[in-house]
Order: sequence, then C-alpha cells, then structure tokens
Amino acid sequence: MMLFGIGVAPLLAAAQAKKPSSSGSTGFFLVIIIIFAAVYFLILRPRQQQAKKTRDDMSTIDVGDEVVTIGGIVGRVVEMENDRVTIETGGDVTGQVAGRGEPTQLVMLRSAIARRTTPPAEPAHAVDDAPSDEHHDADGDVPEGWDHDEDGRK
Repeated sequence: MMLFGIGVAPLLAAAQAKKPSSSGSTGFFLVIIIIFAAVYFLILRPRQQQAKKTRDDMSTIDVGDEVVTIGGIVGRVVEMENDRVTIETGGDVTGQVAGRGEPTQLVMLRSAIARRTTPPAEPAHAVDDAPSDEHHDADGDVPEGWDHDEDGRK
C-alpha cells in the first residue's frame, strides 16, 4: 500500500526496529544500585561506626577521667548525675591553681563532652649510642661468629 508515494512497509519496519530494549534499562538500574552501595560503604557506614564508637566512649566516662568539651575546655570529671556532668578546670593534678585557691567547676550536659583525653605520656628514655658489652665474655673477648667494626660495635 502506498501512502503519498511512500510505502508503509518500510515505515512499519523502522518503527519496530526502534523499540527500546530491556537490557538498557537493566544496565541503568544496575549502575544506580552500585552507586548507592558505594555511597553506603564509603560514607554512611563509616559515619555510623564512628558515632557508635563515640557513644560507647561517652558511656564509659567516669568520675576522675580527664575530658575535653566540644568548646575545647579541658577538665576532670568530679560528679555525674543523669545527663549532667560537673568538670573541674584550671587546676593541676592536686586540684590547686597557683595563687588562686580552688579550681573552677563547670556543670554541663553529657553530650557537651567531645572525648576523653589520656594523660600525657612520659618522654621516652634517651638511647645510649655507646657500645654495649653484652656480646663480650668474662675476659672481654668477642665470641666467635660476632662481626665488629673498628669501633667495637656490631
């Protein structure tokens, strides 16, 4: 059949050839699922784990612990009641401020505590560079099998 001088059969064949295939939409949904999985495992899950760790750390705070507030105030917990925490600031280990008497006590919400601090570590002992006598026998001789340079060091 001819429609305005053009055959209908070629038009029908072209229309049937342009039907969308289901493999294209399946691939699109697969890409979307992969993107959501990546966002979950790279962003959301680590945030949830960090929040859980912070909650666990805050639940273990006890009287005597040194803490830092979200405002940056460092103090020692002296009292805890429900959601209120009293911290003592401005004092040294003995609780005295030089020339001022008693340290300051602040009452704040437990949620205002950012983290527990650890006391500063003692400095590491200096390493002695002097040669040791641990590889010498009672006579001061080096046992066989020990190689030493001209300084007597291994």
